[in-house]
Amino acid sequence: MSQELSGELEVRDARAEDRDAVFAFTARTWGDAGDYIPDVWDDWLANHSGALLVGVVNDQPVALAHVLMATPDEAWISGVRVAPEARRQGVARVMVSRALARAHERGASVARMFTDLTNVPSQRLFEGFGFSKVAELAYYTAPALSPDPAEAARQRPPRSAAELDPTIAETTVDTTAGALPSDARLATPGPAEFTRLWDWLVQSNLTPFNGGLELHHWSARGLSEPALRAHLAAGEAITLEEWGATQALAIATEDTSDGPELEVRYIDGLSDAIGRLALLMRGEAHARNLEQVWLWLPDLLILRDAMDGAGYTRGDETLWVYARAL
Repeated sequence: MSQELSGELEVRDARAEDRDAVFAFTARTWGDAGDYIPDVWDDWLANHSGALLVGVVNDQPVALAHVLMATPDEAWISGVRVAPEARRQGVARVMVSRALARAHERGASVARMFTDLTNVPSQRLFEGFGFSKVAELAYYTAPALSPDPAEAARQRPPRSAAELDPTIAETTVDTTAGALPSDARLATPGPAEFTRLWDWLVQSNLTPFNGGLELHHWSARGLSEPALRAHLAAGEAITLEEWGATQALAIATEDTSDGPELEVRYIDGLSDAIGRLALLMRGEAHARNLEQVWLWLPDLLILRDAMDGAGYTRGDETLWVYARAL
């Protein structure tokens, strides 16, 4: 229950000695589920490219906000928290305002953030600052899978491309045994393929739904031309090649923060091709001795079906990405 603040709110950079107070007022952010703040506190505190801000009253921390510089000109706002006794007094608005000001000072021209689709207070808070929803995303996971084609076929229930996406002709996939087309393969394009792949992405029908964003560690940045060039140079772009053409593209990196997994930061293509690429990515994870694949996709029924066919499990959360120019 909130009560009148006993002093003036001051916003400053967080200090190591704020730890216990912050952990105390975030201990039950989501009830018994707690909060992720203790897991990221040390990293946030040590990262000086962005900002970790605390709101204090009489030098007692009562609020928190974090600014991550996802790129030199893109900011990600997260960790906006207010102690129960300080809520409904405009503290969250002050924290967001200071976070945006700090992001602008750091050189950001755009700021983004996540909020759960059920978190109406958070949506209203950020909409009040001119943010608008640019994507509605769900995450999917699947265990690594032996790349044996026969096993892959057993993992994918028989279905036609037209059943998943009416814009695809019935002849675009062999449905006789529910298997992947015989010439389906993964490729790792290099920097020389940039122009072709960038032109392919520009024509994507998925951009209005994914915001053109790549996601990493629960934050997002735009999949820009420099970013794609960097991914190609690092061998992190993987394409599904069928019938002599690129059908789907993924940006994937290995991540060990939560166990050995293949993190797909971005995936694009028509829904059926995304499903086929996602299935082959499970084999790619197996080849790299990783345990699972996880990725974000727009929360569309047609993509749910495609991912179900590839053996993926959809997460419980649906997150909205909000953005505004600075």
